[in-house]
Amino acid sequence: MKLSELGEFNLIKLLTKDLVYDPQGVIKGAGDDTAVLTTSEGIWLLFTTDMIVEGVHFSLDYSTFQQVGWKALAVNLSDIAAMGGRPTHSLVSLGIPYGLESDALVELYAGLREAARKYRVNIVGGDTVSSPGQLVINVVLLGEVEAGRAVYRSGARPGDRVYVTGTLGAPAAGLCLFQNSELSCSPEVEDYCRSAHTMPQPRVEAGRILATCGVSSMDDISDGLAGEMHEICGAGGVGCIIREQDLPVDRRVRVVAEKAGIDPLQWALFGGEDLELVFTVGSDAEEKIKREAAGKGAIIYNVGEITASGKVMLERLNGEVVPLMCGGYDHFLR
Repeated sequence: MKLSELGEFNLIKLLTKDLVYDPQGVIKGAGDDTAVLTTSEGIWLLFTTDMIVEGVHFSLDYSTFQQVGWKALAVNLSDIAAMGGRPTHSLVSLGIPYGLESDALVELYAGLREAARKYRVNIVGGDTVSSPGQLVINVVLLGEVEAGRAVYRSGARPGDRVYVTGTLGAPAAGLCLFQNSELSCSPEVEDYCRSAHTMPQPRVEAGRILATCGVSSMDDISDGLAGEMHEICGAGGVGCIIREQDLPVDRRVRVVAEKAGIDPLQWALFGGEDLELVFTVGSDAEEKIKREAAGKGAIIYNVGEITASGKVMLERLNGEVVPLMCGGYDHFLR
């Protein structure tokens, strides 16, 4: 149905049905001037927001509206995960292009709802406006963490080990496949890499486990590992050495990279949108984290160490140590 026929308020009614996962945490959800939510003593509130824009963060040439909805919430969930928190309540605002019909928005909300159900989030309101250009989705997400247990970027200390929670580079490989249709790989390879780009999986449970185990710093890998290490080291006034030989890259990513003539380690360092977690840990907590991860069936990879140098460095495969540039995507550099 055309939005001009449906109208704003009927659109809101259409999109906001059945969005609350846990009604006990909601006094008043969508439908009033603000949502009204409960809080608990001994809990710190987490508050984050991310915006995704058509043509910048996603393309409707190769993403469905359902996948766009999933991704819009997933990138925010990853921020809460990086703090060691539990996501709770969300607001979703849309800038809707002229001519987009309600069926597309219902599909988008199906993706939002799917991610919200999986990660136990209530969507409690938002806003809708017209957009003269691209589709714009802004998500505001609340979360909570036990008082004193939030994990910051700034806690890394010399001697800490650097770990990541999973393999890197698959979203970048998926984007490469979407943008280069002449590249032909097996269905298994293509499905794995493409889904990593369109429906990334935030590591919320891993973040909760790591926060209880005493990691010293943590960040989500939304802008590439190299960029996140610059943030961690800058915030803590430390340096690091990342070992190229230890960067975990899935074999399916390597297949795409070979077809494309690209070094897969470039995707691992600079590709972004992995939504894995990078964290640092001192020797006193390292073995505990390994045990906890193994007990949950999670795989973590040691990729380097924190140093006192103040410099972000890369140890190449030949043993040469060189500066690791920040790289990754910057919205305002062209």
